[in-house]
Amino acid sequence: MSALSFRGNSPGIEYTVKVSQRARYARLKMSPVEGLTVVVPVGFDKKQVPALVESKREWILKVRRTFDKHRAAAPAQGDAALPTVIELAGIGESWRVRYRSEPRQRITITEKGEGELEVSGPVSEHAMCFAALEQWLKHRAKLKLGAQLMRLASINGFKVSGVSVKKQKSRWGSCSSRGNINLNLKLIFLPPLLVRYIMIHELCHTLHMNHSARYWETVARFDPDCVVHDREMKHAWRFVPAWFSNAR
Repeated sequence: MSALSFRGNSPGIEYTVKVSQRARYARLKMSPVEGLTVVVPVGFDKKQVPALVESKREWILKVRRTFDKHRAAAPAQGDAALPTVIELAGIGESWRVRYRSEPRQRITITEKGEGELEVSGPVSEHAMCFAALEQWLKHRAKLKLGAQLMRLASINGFKVSGVSVKKQKSRWGSCSSRGNINLNLKLIFLPPLLVRYIMIHELCHTLHMNHSARYWETVARFDPDCVVHDREMKHAWRFVPAWFSNAR
């Protein structure tokens, strides 16, 4: 996506307009973090954006109410309870978590046998525990999701230069022109079919660095249900537990 972006507003609705070299038509995206984004192709008449937003007002307000309800139900990080079970559907794992208070300055996480974690140290400091758990999840995701993507690439004949895992606010994945793929850490909580779809989505960008008809034909060849999966991804944030969504 190009660097060109600007803010706009319609009565009661604020939004960001981003000009994308990949876009073939104007589309609206809603994110619980970034709000409404209007993605338009190069050369699109910006004067048409307010009317486009207004035509989708009912949908925008409905999605925004859903986001507000989700945020209201999620406690702030300082108030959130530490997880006692961590379900990692994306890699087919479930971990029980035990906390042990020790007079030390840092949090340590130890894998105690199959499916059990021990978090030790100043465990009353929840922010430190959340940060340590996030680092452990990054390691787990890099190990498991990275291997899964490379296996999928090998089986289907894609060439990948490298894989990284980061906690991102809105994008589930990305692919550079050099074939480096980045996966969102939050994928580790999603159902396996959606994780596979995102991987196929990014792998196909190693062949087509756009969202052209040829690109989507390629995606459909490797994931015949891609249209359904793409629609489900619009609400995939609901699979991410509140304690992780609010951790910083």
